[in-house]
Amino acid sequence: MVEKKKLGGLTGVALLITGMVLGGLFISNWDASIVEPDEYRSITPVVAADQRSLQEFSETFATIAEQVKPSVVLITSRRMVRQAQQRFWSPFEEFFGRPPRDAQPRPSQGLGSGVIVSEDGYILTNNHVVEDAEKLTVQLSDEREVEAEIVGLDPRTDLAVIKIDFDDLPVLPFGDSDKLRVGEWVMAVGNPFGLNHTVTAGIVSAKGRGRVLEPSSYQNFIQTDAAINPGNSGGALVDLEGNLMGINTAISTRTGGYQGVGFAVPANMARDIMTRLVEDGRVSRGYLGVEIADLDEIVAESMGLDSKAGALISNIVDDGPAIDSDLQVEDVIVAVDGEDVEDVDDLRKRIANIAPGTEVELGVIRDGAPRTVTIELGELPDGDPTRTESREETRERNPATNLGIDVMDVVREWTRYYEPGSGVVITVVRSGSVAEEKGLRRGDLIREVNGDPVSGVQEFLGIVRQFEAGQAIRFRIQRGNAQFLVGLRIPVEQEE
Repeated sequence: MVEKKKLGGLTGVALLITGMVLGGLFISNWDASIVEPDEYRSITPVVAADQRSLQEFSETFATIAEQVKPSVVLITSRRMVRQAQQRFWSPFEEFFGRPPRDAQPRPSQGLGSGVIVSEDGYILTNNHVVEDAEKLTVQLSDEREVEAEIVGLDPRTDLAVIKIDFDDLPVLPFGDSDKLRVGEWVMAVGNPFGLNHTVTAGIVSAKGRGRVLEPSSYQNFIQTDAAINPGNSGGALVDLEGNLMGINTAISTRTGGYQGVGFAVPANMARDIMTRLVEDGRVSRGYLGVEIADLDEIVAESMGLDSKAGALISNIVDDGPAIDSDLQVEDVIVAVDGEDVEDVDDLRKRIANIAPGTEVELGVIRDGAPRTVTIELGELPDGDPTRTESREETRERNPATNLGIDVMDVVREWTRYYEPGSGVVITVVRSGSVAEEKGLRRGDLIREVNGDPVSGVQEFLGIVRQFEAGQAIRFRIQRGNAQFLVGLRIPVEQEE
């Protein structure tokens, strides 16, 4: 028995080995039958071709870096700033924006970058790099240093032009930033943290970015993931042909450093601003004299519009060009000289790019019907009274509609802020209501409901009770000196 078992085991092992050998021969022959040996010959050449492509790609970056670096300069600015001495002072002074009593002006040094745009010494940079500087020093790529003077500043695009008294400087040529495509390789050249002529690479992440800086600025940024850090401001964003595509300006970060989201002013915008600063020392812009806001779905629906495209006039500024025109509050501007307007940012850029004194035709929608309004533009004042409402989407209430507010006539203490009969004042905003959700506050004045003025509580309630649950409704709100429109939908569920 034992011998038989051993023999059976050995026989099984022998059969297994024999099967593996035969199977291997079969597989080898099967592979050889379907794969021609000649097909293997391409493996080595393909690897070599890939290596050549990578080497050529790398050499492209190196060549562009060599070409661009001489045209990018380091800018050192010296300012006097107020710095608090840590003594005894009231924290309320700081809270209300007053410097502490012992604050003393002290010198402060800032670093940034610039791009040489003319052989005779004009340099394009950011406004925030050179603004308020008492002394500017420019260091060239060959380490020569020279003082610079400011030619012109444009805070609304954060661009500036300075000049040095040198000739035969290496100029970086402008490219056509409109042709730049999302996904295209770009390089950023600047002086982050004072590290001269640092080169980084990435792609164009997006174009036409707005609302990166403060609302009064004009923004049409190129977004890139090329590393940009403090000190890169004013430096060059270039394509792989070595053309200037943008002026690096800002980053979006939670840490204060690079997190993959950088922004550059497009070269086409920068060239236009630069030309005007060199010729006139300032930039003049067209001015409508209106406060504008983007449309949301609810406001658009309440006005019978099929689209949110355009910019809604929420108020007309006193002493502006629009005050004597046919423009009206709640007009929706949808075109300028026949070109469609997408939103608030688009309208602001179009008007700003037109010279003051120019007559323009505005396509507007009023009461659901299109019409044309002709207006002569003024010049945008330095204070920019044409505010753009970021639109706190607000909502109202009365006992019949469950909007979450209580209202009263303009009496007693409210006459300090509003004229009697000019609307109804919100006195209570209920927690969890649609009014709270949309940001309404106690003290807001409701002037109109769907374009109809209201003079008191009874008139207001009479209008609002006409709306059913689920319907869109809009209100004109006055908060302080500002007026804006708010859209909301009447809640479906009613309070008991």
